[in-house]
Amino acid sequence: MSSEFFNKSKIIANDFLQSIVFLDDRAHSKQDSSKQDSAHDLDAIKLSNLFAKEKKICAVYDPETIEDIVNFEAISKKADIIVLDWYIDILNEVNKPSDLEEDAEEEDVRGLYTKKIISTLISQNSTESLKLILVYTAETDLIGILNKIGDLTGNSNINEEACSIIINNIKILVRAKDNNSDGEDTRFKHMPGLVSMIIPYDKLPDFLLTEFTLMTCGLLSNFALLSLTTLRENSNKLLGLFSKELDSAFLSHKALLPYQSDAENLLIELFGGSITDLLLYNKVGASLDKELVTDWIEKNISDENFIVTDRNKFTRTKAMIIDILESENTDIGKRISDSFNSSNLTNKQKDNYVLNATSLFLSLIDQDKVEKINFAFAKLTHHKSLFLPINIDPKLTLGTVIKSTKIPTNTTLPIYYICIQQKCDSVRIPKNGERKFLFIPFDISETKFDILTPDDIKLKRVKDSFSIRTIKFVCTNDSGVIKAEKGADEVYIFKQKYTSVEDEQFEWILDLKDLHSQRIVSDYAANLSRVGLDESEFLRRSNQLL
Repeated sequence: MSSEFFNKSKIIANDFLQSIVFLDDRAHSKQDSSKQDSAHDLDAIKLSNLFAKEKKICAVYDPETIEDIVNFEAISKKADIIVLDWYIDILNEVNKPSDLEEDAEEEDVRGLYTKKIISTLISQNSTESLKLILVYTAETDLIGILNKIGDLTGNSNINEEACSIIINNIKILVRAKDNNSDGEDTRFKHMPGLVSMIIPYDKLPDFLLTEFTLMTCGLLSNFALLSLTTLRENSNKLLGLFSKELDSAFLSHKALLPYQSDAENLLIELFGGSITDLLLYNKVGASLDKELVTDWIEKNISDENFIVTDRNKFTRTKAMIIDILESENTDIGKRISDSFNSSNLTNKQKDNYVLNATSLFLSLIDQDKVEKINFAFAKLTHHKSLFLPINIDPKLTLGTVIKSTKIPTNTTLPIYYICIQQKCDSVRIPKNGERKFLFIPFDISETKFDILTPDDIKLKRVKDSFSIRTIKFVCTNDSGVIKAEKGADEVYIFKQKYTSVEDEQFEWILDLKDLHSQRIVSDYAANLSRVGLDESEFLRRSNQLL
């Protein structure tokens, strides 16, 4: 935890973190002594001042009604870190929501509201969303609280030693409040193993920062935090750039377009381009410099013996990895070969590590993760639909990958297609109007492949020019595009014109990033435009031999 890489990551995380919100029914200020109760109380003024010294916004909420709980749920989604009391006593509230009435009738009502808030955050966050939640309580049964929270997720990923639960990218910690007394804290007299779980007020800012850093101390996550920090620091510049003074020019542009809805799409492209320019000019990418990468290697790489064959092995060292990353040799095979500097490896073995380089950056015990990590990074570089909200219907356009629901008679495998219809020909379709779309098929492959589906199926593009397929769809909405419809099994389906449920339909799989889609179209067009002719075999073969 105290490595140089972790310390630098902590600085990056500290610059990113802005807001911490507390929910505690025993919160009070110096002027409010009615709620002061030793270990159970929470001094809001003291906490605010402590976090203010760390340049953080700290908000402490004292709920008195169910409505306050509901409002806090909305606030917690916007906060960087959430701190919750376990026992929130507002059960005398008259107008309880129906989803709390049944739970409120239980004998032990401790954790009722806290579990509801945590459950809401878990359900509303996707698997990629990152959140840190601290349950900060005066209760002594910390492990019992941990297990009750674990019940929300089937008791998976509970670490009783660290008193934590990790659910996808959400980390939940259970810690004890300081008893704020001048004498010895005897609450854990018979549970000495939990004494380290007591967090005094003045230790909270660094404790939360450290725990957040443990979740984000990686090269890519540091880059993301630096990028978001840059956007936050320059948000006023972006607002100034998209000034209200330009409204008349925008409306003029909109009024002169044949299809005026295209104006909003332009704004999205302009804003996205402005963010890219902002990050480039602020040299955010340069943050992953040579020194930080070396620190990462020092933290994550150890000298280990890698088995190449049954009788042959080599020692993967930090120096070897640094040599590979600092090499200026543009011949990748030679770069790997020079860095290995070992006569024990054949050229074939070195070529194998060129193709499986990720294994060099993982410890031996993590080698089984190589494919999973490679697949996840490939999807990050290719899939545009990573951010598609679950309530937005996918639309058919350039780069949309679909799967036929009809299995060909000569195989048991489904056929996948990618739409190569240009964007301008995929929009402005009149309601009930027909439009033919062009598709290139994919074969399912076990070896070489072009793209991965979300469920890790490898797809290889069929390159035959005659394999192209035309499918007719009807626009059933006023937005001028072909939209998928959600079926009973929660999958999205594009329906052909004049088809029944038994006929062929097409399941939406993913949307490919624009440039990757355009490259597929370009490759297909190049293949389509190749020239075939009869000529002298002497001349043709001579040309190949020269």
